[in-house]
Amino acid sequence: MIKENTDEAFKNAIANEFEGFECDVHMTKDKELVIIHDSFIDRVSDGSGLVRDMNLNELFSYNFGSTEVPSRIPLLKDVLSNYRDVIKVIELKGDIDIESVKELIDSNTYFISFDTSYMKKMKKKYPKFKFGTLNYVLNSVDHYDLDHVCLLDSLATDEIVMSLLKRGITVFIYGVFGDINYKRDYKNLYYIVNKRN
Repeated sequence: MIKENTDEAFKNAIANEFEGFECDVHMTKDKELVIIHDSFIDRVSDGSGLVRDMNLNELFSYNFGSTEVPSRIPLLKDVLSNYRDVIKVIELKGDIDIESVKELIDSNTYFISFDTSYMKKMKKKYPKFKFGTLNYVLNSVDHYDLDHVCLLDSLATDEIVMSLLKRGITVFIYGVFGDINYKRDYKNLYYIVNKRN
């Protein structure tokens, strides 16, 4: 079984002709940017503890893959380097600066966070990069000066999607499961699960 947020998972998505993938970033004690969803490693590795309390070498000593396919925790810089031609939606978990990887960021890279004010701050600091918000429901116009919005599929109505697209905001839909093939003729609308045609 391939585990989440591993290089094997990213390779598998591309091998199965998906347009891209989403991953999550935390910062280690020694300021390295690593790919992991949770703030702690207990659920996804054979170790225990908080990412922010460990240095990179310590994290490398744990297996983040399966017993059949062992894997070390991925680095953001490696993901940005190795997957340049696919969409990468990267959730920044906490106050994470991307200064150390800015030379690796391409036009297929989209940063997201639930913290809209943090994304606006990052957009001011790095105006040429794409920053957006991750939301279950859009309830304000606070998102209109960001580049993209990630919406939960069950709440992404045509009205909401079209309203955002008309303002030039790219829309990502997440939470789509199974073999459903969502196709709409909206410019700048991405379903991460769509296969390339």
